[in-house]
Amino acid sequence: MLLALLALLLTGCGNAEPKNAEAEIGSQSTDDATALPDTTEQKPVADAPMMVMVDNTLYQSAGEVSTVDGRCGNMDGEITSQTENGTDAPTENGQSNFGTGYGYQRIDDHIEVLIDNQWIVFEQDATVPRMVMVDGKLYQETGNLPSEPFCGTPDGSITSKTANRNDVPTENNQSNFSDNRDFVFIDEDTIYVSATPDWMEFKVITDSDV
Repeated sequence: MLLALLALLLTGCGNAEPKNAEAEIGSQSTDDATALPDTTEQKPVADAPMMVMVDNTLYQSAGEVSTVDGRCGNMDGEITSQTENGTDAPTENGQSNFGTGYGYQRIDDHIEVLIDNQWIVFEQDATVPRMVMVDGKLYQETGNLPSEPFCGTPDGSITSKTANRNDVPTENNQSNFSDNRDFVFIDEDTIYVSATPDWMEFKVITDSDV
């Protein structure tokens, strides 16, 4: 009789153990689920490009890294203030929408900002291509590089530039992007204009009496 009672008690304990284990497993599964990171968390998305204002002109960047070699080490200025939001356009000189303390240099019609040891190109929001006027002819940049490098003596220099980047040159030896470039005649419709580090090809688009 005593043996039968002991056997019954042991059977009861054996049945209870799986139930407890099952309850613990279910509880652990719930806790793990609540501890998982939220993979649907929204991260900030930049709705505007990097922008800076210098000399009352707004410049913006697509992240292009400069190819200029042998630049001087002197900065032309520094970014000293930042807009409240990264999507706001700067409204004050020396202001950006991405941070402060960055030095910059003026390069012809654009500026280059030193960010994380890289010179990043910032350009005006131009709707007019680069143009030059030489000998009464208006030339427009083609985007092509010369087929052969030019190493000769320039035929002349660009000595003035328009007041605004989107203006069309109206005087000889004038451009809408720089007042310090050399040029060389290639044929009656083509000139090369010096750039850094390459020369740029310009083709005549119209004759103009100056």
